[in-house]
Order: sequence, then structure tokens, then C-alpha cells
Amino acid sequence: MSKGRQQGIPSYRTLLFYAPLGMPLAFGALPVYLLIPHLYAQNFGISLSLLGIILLAVRLLDAIQDPLIGLWSDRWAEQHHGRRVLILLGIPGMILGFYGLFNPWPGSVWLSLACSLIIFYLFFSVTSVNYQALGAELSRDYNGRTWLTTSREAGALIGVLLAAALPDVLMQQWGRVQGLELFAGIFALFLILAVFPLLKSSMQRPVFGEKLPWWAFFSALKHKPLRHLLIIYLLSQSANTVAGTLFFFFVDEILGAHSLAPLFLLAYFLSGALGMPLWLWLSGRFSKSLAWRLSMLVAIVAFAGAYFIRSGEVWPYALICVLTGLTLGADQALPPSLLADHSDRDTRSRPGNYFGLFNWVGKAATALGAGLILPLLQGLGYSAGQNLWALSFCYALVPALIKILAVVLMGVWSLEGRNSLVPLMGGYHE
Repeated sequence: MSKGRQQGIPSYRTLLFYAPLGMPLAFGALPVYLLIPHLYAQNFGISLSLLGIILLAVRLLDAIQDPLIGLWSDRWAEQHHGRRVLILLGIPGMILGFYGLFNPWPGSVWLSLACSLIIFYLFFSVTSVNYQALGAELSRDYNGRTWLTTSREAGALIGVLLAAALPDVLMQQWGRVQGLELFAGIFALFLILAVFPLLKSSMQRPVFGEKLPWWAFFSALKHKPLRHLLIIYLLSQSANTVAGTLFFFFVDEILGAHSLAPLFLLAYFLSGALGMPLWLWLSGRFSKSLAWRLSMLVAIVAFAGAYFIRSGEVWPYALICVLTGLTLGADQALPPSLLADHSDRDTRSRPGNYFGLFNWVGKAATALGAGLILPLLQGLGYSAGQNLWALSFCYALVPALIKILAVVLMGVWSLEGRNSLVPLMGGYHE
């Protein structure tokens, strides 16, 4: 047996079977928070304030349901000796909700949007919570966890690369309506194909843990380092969501380069994929929290630079996309790896609990980021072609300020779930 395997690093076979589902999950999630705000504001005439209210309400509802889904999933998986059925359960609903988002009901666009989002988020949560929890169960090694989350997020980055490029290509070729219908069909195909490797018996793990009442789900928050981790994750994801929500507005109005938007997204996500080995190395050489903090410093510099971008400055903005994209790998791979370490230290809980809680915080962050920034943007006087300073402020400086707060807090807080590479046994230790 190799030294890596002795230390608990997952085999390449395990990584290759585990990673694929990350691709369609990201392929579906990206348009929901990146394309939907601009699409419904520009093409379906929903005001920014109403759009913000819908996104905030539905995403907060989605955030509330995640802990309950995590708790129920753990109990079901323990009784049935694995999570494969739960991972499969969410797929039909995701396909239905995703199709509805791009084909709203005539005459009731806002209601169609709300219903489609609720359906998509519900079933996305069932699959994604159990998929993430399975990753925590496949390895209990400090660095092995990072390999699993990195492989999952590498698959996710492939998904977002495709999701960033395909909508414009399909709409140019087939028109908006047929192009988006085809986009939804491609998502369904990817989702069905990617789930098959997880159905193999070698990818199943028994689930054990103490049966707890539903309100005990939040008991993990009594551990200070975990609270710190979730607060930093909330801030980081809120900043990212603000920039993502306003991306198309910024490219259209400030840069005046709508046709280049897919290329900017490709540069962003490709940089994230290429940067993952760097964060993996840094987290192993130093610590996961330090690597994550360094990535935020890079993001702050890049966001601050975006405030000074003016019309036609394509290459400077491309550089900003590369720099912010570089930090994406750390944002996606390191927080869930840190969380899995925390779940190991709590012998009264199970990974589904922790990842349900983690997704709850992440979705609350997207709700706040998207739901509050659009009304703020409208409140500052922005409209198409007017008060563009407000758009630059909200797109660039608001995320930078949020990231600065996160970096400051990381300087005084401990986020690590382990004090060394040796697993801690027997309970959660502060």
C-alpha cells in the first residue's frame, strides 16, 4: 500500500467516481444565480426591487429547509445503509424546476419564477446535501478531505465553464426561447449521466450517529471555531453573490461589451480550475484557513480595481476576471473541507447535519447578496444608462468591503477543525 493510501488519501478510482456529479450540479446552479436576475429584469420586465424581494424570500426559504433536509437525510441513510437513493431522489425535481425557470408561464412571470425556484431549490438541496455528506464519509483524513472536495469542485468548475458559454451560443443559434429549452435539456442529460458512478456499491458508506431531535441540529453552533467558519463563509459567499448577480449588468452598462460576457466568464472559471492545485498545495503546506485568507486578499485587490474600469477597457477587466477566478478554487474547495474536519470532532453528529447547516449558511448568503443588492442598486438611482456610478459601487466596492471584514475576522479567529494532521478521537475539542 502506498504512503498516500496509508495516510487516507482517496484512490484515483474513488475520486473519478465521486467528482462527476459536481459538474451538472454546478451547471444548474450557476444560471440560477448568475443569469436569472439579468434575464428576468431585461427580458421579462420585472423591476429590480420585486426581483430582489422574490430572490430574497425564496432563497431564505431554501436556506431554512436545508438543516431539516440534512437531519432527515442522515436518519434515512442510517436506516437504509447509504445515500444513493437520496442522491437520486432530487434529480427529477431539479430537471422540472430548471426547465420552468427558462420557460415562465405567460401573464404570471413573477409567480412562475417563484414556483420554479422553490421546486429547483428543494430537490437540489436533497441531492447536494447528501452528495457533500458522502464526500465527508469517503475519507476521514485531513488532506484526504481536501482531495475529495477539490475533485468535486474541479468537476463543478467544468460545469460552470459550460454553463457560462452555452446559453449565449445556443440563443444566437436557435433564438432565445428554443436556445434556453435546449440548455435545460442539456442540463437534464448531464445530470442523469453523472449520477451513475455514485450508484456503485464501492461508493456507499454506512451512516452512524446518535438520534437527535430536529432542534438539536443547531447544537453544533455551540462550538466556537465552527461558528467562526460559518460566519466567514457567510461573508465570503455574500460578496461573491453580489458580484455574480451584477456581472451582466456591469459588462453591459459599464464595459459596453455584452458579446464578450461568455469569454469573461470562461476566463473567470478557467482560472478557478487552474488555481485549485495552488490552494491545495498551500493548504497542505500551511493550513486551509491561511490559504483561504490569502485568496481573499487577492480578491479584495481585484474587486477594488474593478471600480475604476471604464467603457471599452476589456483587457484590464479580463485581468480582474482572472484574479477573482483564481480565488474561486479556494472559496469552493477549502470551506467544505474545513467543515468536514469539524464534523469529525463532533461524535454526537453526522456529516449530513454539518453539510445541511453549511448549505443553510451558504444559501442565506446568496439570499442576502442577491436579495439586498438589487433593491440597493435601484435605491441609489441606477437605471439603464443612468447613475452608472451606483452600479460600479455595488459591483466592485461592496464585495471588496465584505471581503475586508472577513479577512480582519480571520486574523483574530480560529477556523480549523483540527490542530494537526492526526484525527482527533472521542469528541469535539475546542
